[in-house]
Amino acid sequence: MSWLKNYATTARAAAVVALGGLALTACASNSYIDEQIAIVNTRIDQVDGRAQAAAQRAEAANTAAQSAATEARNAATAANGAATEARTATQRINTLEGRVTTLETARPRTPRG
Repeated sequence: MSWLKNYATTARAAAVVALGGLALTACASNSYIDEQIAIVNTRIDQVDGRAQAAAQRAEAANTAAQSAATEARNAATAANGAATEARTATQRINTLEGRVTTLETARPRTPRG
């Protein structure tokens, strides 16, 4: 008989033990997995905290920008009102200037009497 036939069962058992040992060393223990998950969860919590803080800052900046835009619109409205009043005053001055010029260039009147 050949050597393989004599030791086939033993060879198979040794192969199973060797492959089983290799397979078991490749598996992670529960405590290792728990540690790694805890590390990842801590990191996720940190990033989530930063993201929430950034979102709050962005919301505050947005609120401030909207407030500034409202104030700018109010200032523009006031400026437009002032410009309209200035145009009206300029038109009145131009009208009066013509009358004043007419009065200044008119010949003097002699008093009656």
